[in-house]
Amino acid sequence: MNYKTQIFDDSESVARGVANLIEAKAQQHAQSGKALSIAVSGGSTPKALFRLMASEEYSTGIPWETIRLYWVDERCVAPDHAESNFGMTYDALLHYSFIPIENIFRMKGEDIPDIEATRYAELLHHNLPAHEGIPVFDLILLGMGNDGHTASIFPDQLELLTSLKSVEVATHPVSGQKRITLTGPVINAAEQVVFMITGSDKADIVATIVGQSEEAKKFPASHVHDKTGNTEFYLDKAAACKL
Repeated sequence: MNYKTQIFDDSESVARGVANLIEAKAQQHAQSGKALSIAVSGGSTPKALFRLMASEEYSTGIPWETIRLYWVDERCVAPDHAESNFGMTYDALLHYSFIPIENIFRMKGEDIPDIEATRYAELLHHNLPAHEGIPVFDLILLGMGNDGHTASIFPDQLELLTSLKSVEVATHPVSGQKRITLTGPVINAAEQVVFMITGSDKADIVATIVGQSEEAKKFPASHVHDKTGNTEFYLDKAAACKL
């Protein structure tokens, strides 16, 4: 595993760094006439990213029509529920209608979890190019929890990192809430994988993972990389303080 870290002053700067990345990739894909497939996560840092992308600073420079937006994971709630990852993205960005509605592919958290996982997997296989039968995203944006989980792959469900399915149903280890999530093979087949991590409460786990110690293996986030074995961390100074 090859870890690449970019350290920014604060969480807003992390969001700006990722916004710059998306803008550049979208422009490159638009020039070549190719769609840009992005899978996004929920959380406060992505929310800041989406709000920034909706600002005039970025909204006029991003070729929105080239973006195809997917989700890394979703809580099994209605899209207007306060915990919905789609709902957060809609409120922060999508309601401005920059991205054509036909380019938005949400996980339906309100549907029966197993049926929705199957539907979304079929959608990915239909819409995306594949490598050895695994759908390939251009960019996957991830967060990391205080327990080292990423997507909705938790430390007690490491089997999802090697699942034969592209999309699975996960269970939150504390609340018991069902979630829909991309599995490890799909995440690790992406052209580029970027973690957005902020806050000092993540610093110990970040240092453990980047240091590639034996202890890191218990954290799902430590098993994530892109198709070439690279993992990129966009960190604020607080999250990077133990490196």
